[in-house]
Amino acid sequence: MNTENVKVIKIMEHPIRILQIPYLFPSATEINDPKANIYFKYLLVNFSSIYYSVGALLHMIFNLKRGIADHIDKDIGNILSYHGASYFLFRYLLNLKFIIILFKQFSDFETFGKPNNFDERNKSINKWSKVYLGYQTTILVTMLLPAFLYIPQCKQENLEKGLQEVCGLPIPTWLPFRFDYFPVKQIVYLYECYSAFVVYQTAGMLSYTMFASCEHLILRLEHVKHQLVDALNEKDVVIRRQKFNKAVQYHQAVIEMGTLLNKCFSPCMMVHISLTGPFIGVVGYTFLTNIPLDSTALLVGWLVSTYIVCYGGQRLMEASISVGNIMNRIHWYDLETDLQRDLILIIIRSRRPIFLTAGPFGPITYSTVVTILKTSYSYVTLLNQTM
Repeated sequence: MNTENVKVIKIMEHPIRILQIPYLFPSATEINDPKANIYFKYLLVNFSSIYYSVGALLHMIFNLKRGIADHIDKDIGNILSYHGASYFLFRYLLNLKFIIILFKQFSDFETFGKPNNFDERNKSINKWSKVYLGYQTTILVTMLLPAFLYIPQCKQENLEKGLQEVCGLPIPTWLPFRFDYFPVKQIVYLYECYSAFVVYQTAGMLSYTMFASCEHLILRLEHVKHQLVDALNEKDVVIRRQKFNKAVQYHQAVIEMGTLLNKCFSPCMMVHISLTGPFIGVVGYTFLTNIPLDSTALLVGWLVSTYIVCYGGQRLMEASISVGNIMNRIHWYDLETDLQRDLILIIIRSRRPIFLTAGPFGPITYSTVVTILKTSYSYVTLLNQTM
C-alpha cells in the first residue's frame, strides 16, 4: 500500500480525537511528522496520576504492618488495574509510528479503490464510539460516586475494628499527614477521580480503537472478495486475468495489513490478557464477598473492554477465512485451467486466517474470553481459601 500520498487519516475520527486528549495520538497537523514531544506530554499526563496506585500500595503496606487485612483485596485490585491499564497504554505508545502507518493504509483509496459501504461502516464505528464513551463514563461515575454512600458503614467499621480509614474516598489511600477534613479530603477525592478518568477512560477507548481497527481490516477483506468475484465473473479473458491479478495483489496487501495490525497491537494485548485474569479474580472475589457498587462497576468495565477486542478478533478470523468461500458465487468450471489453479492457491491461503494475537498467548477470539474466565475462577478460589 502506498501511504506517502495519504496526508489525512480518514477513519475512526471520533476515537482518534479522544486519544489525542491525553497525547496518545498526534494532532492532524503532525500526522505526517509526529513530534517526539508527544511521548513526553503523554508521560507527564500519566505520571500526574501515579499516586492513585502508589497511595493504594502504601495504604496496603501500612495496614499490613499494623496487622489489618481489611480491604486488602480492594488495594490489590486497584494496583493491578491501574498498572495494567497504564502499561497497556505505554506499549501502545511505543508502536505509535506503526499505528499511524496502519491507519494511513486504511485511508488509502487510490491503490485498490474505496471499499464498498466504507462511509456507512466508518460512520457506524464513530457512532458506536460515542456510545461506548458514554457507557465508559457511566461505569466510572458508578465506580467513583458510591464512596459517599459507604460513609456511614465506613465510620461504623472504624469504631468497631479500631481502623483509621478516611471515609468518603473511592480508593483507599495513604498520605504522610492527616487529611480527613475539608477541603483536603475533597481535593484527594477529585484527584482520584481525575486519575481514574485519565487511565481507565483512555485504556477503554484504546480497546475500542483495536476493535475498530479489526473492523476496517474486515472491510478490506470484504472488498477483496468483491473484487475477486467481479474479476472471475468477467467475460473477457484478458480483462478477467488483469482484474484477477489486481485482486490477488489486493489480498496480499490486506494480509500484510494484518501483519502490521499485530505488530501494532499484539504487545498491548499481551499485557491486557496476562493481567485480566488476575485482576478479574481479585475484583471478582470482592464482588462475591461484599457486592460493592464501585468494584462491580470496575469489573463490568474491564470485562466489556476485554470482550469487544475478542469480538473484533473473532470477526477478523472469520472474515479472512471467508475470502476462500466464493466458489458458489462464480462459474469456476468455465474458467481457464491456469486461473482455476491460481484460484485454488487463494482458497488454500485463506485457510490460514488473519488473527489479532496477544504475543505468546495466541489468537484473540471468543475462546480467549473462556480462558480468561477460567483463570479468574482459579484466582477467586485461591483467594477464597486463603483470606
